[in-house]
Amino acid sequence: MTIHDLYDKYFNDIYRFVYSLTKDKHLTEDIVQETFTRAYLNLGNFKNRPTKAWLVTVSRNLTYDHLRKNKRTTFKSYDFTKIPGDGLSPEDTLFSMENRKVLHKEIAKLQDNYRQAIIYYHMEELSYKQAATKMNVTVTNFKSILFRARQRLKRSLNKGRSFN
Repeated sequence: MTIHDLYDKYFNDIYRFVYSLTKDKHLTEDIVQETFTRAYLNLGNFKNRPTKAWLVTVSRNLTYDHLRKNKRTTFKSYDFTKIPGDGLSPEDTLFSMENRKVLHKEIAKLQDNYRQAIIYYHMEELSYKQAATKMNVTVTNFKSILFRARQRLKRSLNKGRSFN
């Protein structure tokens, strides 16, 4: 029996068996190729022809060897069309930094209690109750101050963006 006969007769069985172990098409193809290469190299050593059981055993051992050697490597599919990073282009990053600077300038222009409310709630991320305690006001009063501060900040930011 020639290697071509072995290949034609057992390829599908060996391929399915190895794929069931690896779940990776490319790795399966490599291992199946190596299995039939070993069968070809050892054809002269057999009294009878290599059997399906022998081919399955060789492919299983090759698969286990590969998985054992590469167990620290995880197979993750990666989309190489996406560039790693935070998703912002350099221009977007620059605009974001400029917008932050403008926002901080406008916050600095607010009345003290409005500025404190914005800083405590949005920058220090305190709860309504914690921020109200720091400002020595009730929670309801704090919510009112924060609402007015946001309205004033919004108006001042919109004034700066008008191009008349």
